[in-house]
Parts: sequence; C-alpha cells; structure tokens
Amino acid sequence: MMRRLGAVMFAGAMLVAATAAAPVFSASGPASSARAEASGKALFMKPVALRGMLGDVQIQVTLRTKEPAEDGIEGEYFVFGKSHRVLLAGEIEGQEVFMEESENGTDVSGQWDGKLAGETLSGEWQSPDGQIKKPFSLRIVRADEKNSPGQNARPSGQDKQQ
Repeated sequence: MMRRLGAVMFAGAMLVAATAAAPVFSASGPASSARAEASGKALFMKPVALRGMLGDVQIQVTLRTKEPAEDGIEGEYFVFGKSHRVLLAGEIEGQEVFMEESENGTDVSGQWDGKLAGETLSGEWQSPDGQIKKPFSLRIVRADEKNSPGQNARPSGQDKQQ
C-alpha cells in the first residue's frame, strides 16, 4: 500500500523542511493516553514530538496530520548531534503507522512500520531494498521534558534563534 505513494508523497512534505521545529505535545494524564489508544490519527492532530532510538542512534521525530487529515501524516526527524533533517510521510490505520522517509525530498531512503501503544511508537525501519533493518522505539516528549538534562531540543548548529 505504501509503495503506491512513491516519491510523490514528498511534495507536501517539502513544506516541512522550511518550517521551524514544531511544538511538543503538552497534554498529560490518563485522558491523553486514552485518546492515543482510541485513535492513532487523533494523536497527531497537533504536532507531536517523539524521542527515542533508531537502531543505536538517538533521534527526535516530529509528526502531524496532513491537510486534509485523510491524506495521512507528515513530519521529519533528526539524529542528535547532526543538523540534517529527514522528511517523513505516511498513514495510520488504527494503531499501525506506515511511513516512508526521504533524505533529499524526492527519493525514498527508508520505510518505517510501527505500532502505537499508549505514548510509544515502536517498530522496524528498513532500507528501500529491505537489506538493512533497524528497530525503533520512540516516546512522546512532554512539555516539561523539553529541556531536561542531556536532552537537546534542537539538532546541533541550531541552538541560537535567528
């Protein structure tokens, strides 16, 4: 199903690269967990920041619904310590998340297949040819965790606002 999206899906995601870092998800408590479990799509109605591991590197992902929302989700991620952002676009079916990534905004450079469970998105990333596979596990970043010790909110080289 994701194959049919191809490189065309990145046209809308190109706007993502020009935007500033999205705000982090700020809801808390049992109600937010219940909403996330009730509908994966509802979780991303506002931009959501997630942090965790892709293989052995720490990353931060920002996801939000596309306009219109029926068109799926889009966003980007960066590896901590590097300023390069990788575009993401895909769809949610229940709690299942399917995304493709593009490092250059045109070609698919990876595929993400994951599942939402509460405030965690985990699954497997693989290269376009399926030869390289890495596990990923991401957790929603709360507003009060944004600047916690050892956690950078921006990739290196972007610490100063202009």
